[in-house]
Amino acid sequence: MRRMFAQGQRLRAEFGDDAVVDLALGQPLDEPLPEVRDALLAAASERGRARFGYMPNLGFPEVRERVAAHMGVEGLERESIILTGGAGAAVVLALRAFVDVGDEVVGITPYFGEYPAYCNTIGATFVPAAPSDDGGLDLEAIAAALTPRTRALVLNTPCNPSGHVVDESEMAALAEVLEEHAPVAGGPVLLIVDEVYHRLVYPPARRVDPFALHPRTVLARSFSKDLGLAGERIGYLALHPALATPEIGRALEVCMRAIGFVNAPATMQRMLLHLPVWQVDTLPYVERRDHAVACAREAGLDLGVPDGALYLWARSPWDDTLDFVQTLARRRVLVAPGVGFGMPSHLRICFTAPRERLEEAMEIVSGLVSSAPRSALG
Repeated sequence: MRRMFAQGQRLRAEFGDDAVVDLALGQPLDEPLPEVRDALLAAASERGRARFGYMPNLGFPEVRERVAAHMGVEGLERESIILTGGAGAAVVLALRAFVDVGDEVVGITPYFGEYPAYCNTIGATFVPAAPSDDGGLDLEAIAAALTPRTRALVLNTPCNPSGHVVDESEMAALAEVLEEHAPVAGGPVLLIVDEVYHRLVYPPARRVDPFALHPRTVLARSFSKDLGLAGERIGYLALHPALATPEIGRALEVCMRAIGFVNAPATMQRMLLHLPVWQVDTLPYVERRDHAVACAREAGLDLGVPDGALYLWARSPWDDTLDFVQTLARRRVLVAPGVGFGMPSHLRICFTAPRERLEEAMEIVSGLVSSAPRSALG
């Protein structure tokens, strides 16, 4: 994904910004709303030594309290909340605190491409489990991936890249699988739920509360995507109330320092206090998604309708997905190859690009689909 980003920078430098259609990265739908910009200005205008000095590693207490109250989970208080530099930092923090060197972490394919690197950073092994035929959870595949060395399972819902939202029956069945495996693993398996897109779930899909089904759960969340702040990293790790013990709190504080985060950026934390509402209007995302799906299908791509997040997940029309992706890049259209998500047969298209640019890109895709190598046409 980052190679595609770098390639896009080179192409823009050579041909100009308007000559490149970048559908590779999950860029925000639009600029931040006025109220978000106002909150940033208000936070930056605060004064006082305590405002810009060192703070508690886990975040400003008043921000943690507001996050806890916003979540609306019974028994969840500020001790369950750790402010981080985005959802990725929250996932890494959970791995560092709960998983040891030599342990295994299971993830469901297709997975966010940085999960294996997160595990490598702490000396753990990432173990992929195949999805079901419809892109949901394959409980048999997950159970087969669990071993005595499994200490955690990381679940992304809505999924980047597929857009799949785990439903209640899937989550309940997954919790049962993890509970049944606990004696084999020598204790409960930690469920790390990456909910970076939890405010971008599109009806009729709906978010399911993992806390209600598996007590040994932590949630990784972010404000970066839906508030249009992908370049400003602010998120949090939320612990199930049963995990919010003083011992675990001290461990997380030490791990924040050990992995170099120290604390989430002060200005971004304060911005959350000045922002009156954290909800997001999903209608513009649904409209852009539906338009993108129609354009992609008209271009000849095989794909479903994502339940959430920012992406179309399409089967490559060529047998060699990387060749297809690079051929598109030579025509100055950038998409992300599925090999980065553990599924080389697919590619990811971000649908937040302006409508006219996406239409332009799909015209180019259509030409390549119609000229696909004979083997890809069956």
